[in-house]
Amino acid sequence: MAPVLLLPLLLQLLFGRSLAAYRPNIVVIVGDDLGWNDLSFHGSDEIPTPNIDALAYNGAILNQHYVQPVCTPSRAALLTGRYPIHLGMQGPPILAAEPRALPLGHTLLPEYLQQLGYVTHGIGKWHLGYHRKEYLPTRRGFDTFLGYYNGALSYYDHILETTYPDYGYMAGHDMRRNESTAWDLQGKYATDVFTDEANDIIRAHDQRLPLFMYVAHLGVHAGNAGKLLEAPQEEIDKFRHIADPNRRTYAAMVSKLDQSVGSIVATLQSRNMLESSIILFMSDNGAPTIGDPYPNWGSNAPHRGLKDTLWEGGVKGAALIWSPLLNRRPRVSFDMIHITDWLPTLYSAAGGRPYDLPPDLDGVDQWTSLANDLPSRRSEILLNIDERIKTAALRQNNWKLVVGSSQGGKFDEYFGSSGSASDPPFNFSSVLTSPAGRSLTSHAARSGWPVIGEYAMVALRARATVRCGPNYVSATCDPAASANKHCLYDVQNDPCERNNLADVYPTVARALKRTLVRYRAGLVPQPPALQQPSLADPKRFGGAWSPWADDLQSSNLQADSSTAPTDGPIGSGPSASVGPSASAGPSTTPSGNKPAPATAPKPSKPSTKPNKATTEANKPKSTADPLEEAPPATEDDKDDNEDMILY
Repeated sequence: MAPVLLLPLLLQLLFGRSLAAYRPNIVVIVGDDLGWNDLSFHGSDEIPTPNIDALAYNGAILNQHYVQPVCTPSRAALLTGRYPIHLGMQGPPILAAEPRALPLGHTLLPEYLQQLGYVTHGIGKWHLGYHRKEYLPTRRGFDTFLGYYNGALSYYDHILETTYPDYGYMAGHDMRRNESTAWDLQGKYATDVFTDEANDIIRAHDQRLPLFMYVAHLGVHAGNAGKLLEAPQEEIDKFRHIADPNRRTYAAMVSKLDQSVGSIVATLQSRNMLESSIILFMSDNGAPTIGDPYPNWGSNAPHRGLKDTLWEGGVKGAALIWSPLLNRRPRVSFDMIHITDWLPTLYSAAGGRPYDLPPDLDGVDQWTSLANDLPSRRSEILLNIDERIKTAALRQNNWKLVVGSSQGGKFDEYFGSSGSASDPPFNFSSVLTSPAGRSLTSHAARSGWPVIGEYAMVALRARATVRCGPNYVSATCDPAASANKHCLYDVQNDPCERNNLADVYPTVARALKRTLVRYRAGLVPQPPALQQPSLADPKRFGGAWSPWADDLQSSNLQADSSTAPTDGPIGSGPSASVGPSASAGPSTTPSGNKPAPATAPKPSKPSTKPNKATTEANKPKSTADPLEEAPPATEDDKDDNEDMILY
């Protein structure tokens, strides 16, 4: 038996009681590329999600939950508790033939939980590197793994296709059971595969030990070209009220994801495990409604932007937490929380001592705040700094600063369905009768904590619905380099990022940018571009994507293609930056990697008099990089200009 698997048994023998009596089961479920407006608890009638809603309406809806703009950085942040800039992973997703991975010098969440006696299971998407076996999930804290290594695959055949201009077409199977290829699962819908695995694990689980299960679904990420969206036809037929056939199929994919959540909750209840469980559900980033290479027709409405942008539509991820350990529920929380917070938060909830974690983590332990509905311990979130494409964003209190624009700014506007008059009215009773709803009702009968009724659901749904504030500023802010701009928003009152207040509150903008500069000092650079399609080609490994670099000398680890693939998982198109594995640990500024928050006054309603923002479009655009330009000096901050250079 492996030493890691022996640890829980040894601890149990030492203490004489079940570890599960002290430590809750933890289930983390991640939807991939799921849009804000694609969950009905946020107010949309277009796609009902009654099972997810049942957890939301009886737990805490996290309406200020921030993630990274794309998938690999979000997963790295979740499992390490560190901002991607401190890992060198702040750029694009890892590509199929790219010898890059999450650096080994960091302990991951499942490894920390193993130290507390947990049995750990990984299901679904890994996407943190696999060119060497030492980077595989089964080598990084998961006792078992069933899933795929890359960023996406087709839902039925489990094939990932990609094409490199200098090499050609490649395709391979990418479904693994531990470290062996799971050929037997071909033909089964991926969402069902992962749901069945989760349920099998729960049914077989030894309840004397605490369970950690990470379910990172493929749904609702797009698949391969030619079959971007896939779902069972009987599921698609439930959404005839949606006119767009692609959006209709996407809705069916969301519905399958919702059913998966309901099934997992029901299986937990069947074993009386809900009484000591924490269930966290989140999206890894916003939906890629449109764009190349692969859109999924998801909707981030009413937020601005898409996946791979720093607008709210890209980085404010749908999330909720449910647990009997939450002392105040149900509720909608507007306290800030970042995806890095989950490592220290779940570790604390599991009974771990916060001082046993590294002191330089970026994540903040929010467990006491979440459990008791206390104010968040966060007032600031670094949303990202990408030194290659020169973008950055920071949230501080009610303010948000956006610098630079990705992909030429083509995804900086408002996209996605807001529903239509043909949508059937939302059926609140379906929440109560869903598998998750019935399971929570059964749990309530044992615990004495009642499940809320329809009237309370209506009130919570209204509170969780985002509504755009008034539009005071006529000109839309363009933060792209060619526009020589940065954009400032009071996102508490302007969640749709309509009113750029950088010229109204220049001191606030300078303060936030100065904070970004201090974060920039601790950035670990992204490694140089490197692609190895001839070495990674699945044809070399019996038709399966597999680790390819273990038997190679370091002198052979050279790029055989400097060009990114022309098709592949979303975010991996020709403009994507790529690089080899990085092993450096996080860098910090002399005062650590958490700069002191800048002081900024609270905004009042802006004046309706014309200001610079209204006439900016009439000025000739500068070709200078806005990230190298400090705001105009004043007598108070002339000495600070030398500190304002980001790039």
